[in-house]
Amino acid sequence: MAENNVADSKSADAASNPAQNEASTQNEVPAFLHIADRFIALANEQAQQKDLAAASAGFLYANARFTAFLVASQCGTAEALEAEKAAAIEYFVNQYAQALTSNIADYEKNFAQYFSK
Repeated sequence: MAENNVADSKSADAASNPAQNEASTQNEVPAFLHIADRFIALANEQAQQKDLAAASAGFLYANARFTAFLVASQCGTAEALEAEKAAAIEYFVNQYAQALTSNIADYEKNFAQYFSK
């Protein structure tokens, strides 16, 4: 990992993500990881200008806001959104928990490499 970067998505554990695991079989990087790298690059820039906690909070809030937009736009009506919101929240919270768990495990496994001077 580059010295100035806080994070990147290339070190994530493929086994925890079926889409990533499938693409790895085909020797391709899934499109969502390219998108994630762009967001992480922006978060790294913000972390250098502000601090890690502020960058993380902004990143988390932006993701929640965009995900709410995604769910609402797929529902089509306020009534459908009301009916689907609990399932959508459960789904996305579980996805986040899986991704966070996998990435923390990756940092535990590679701590010395990621934080070597």
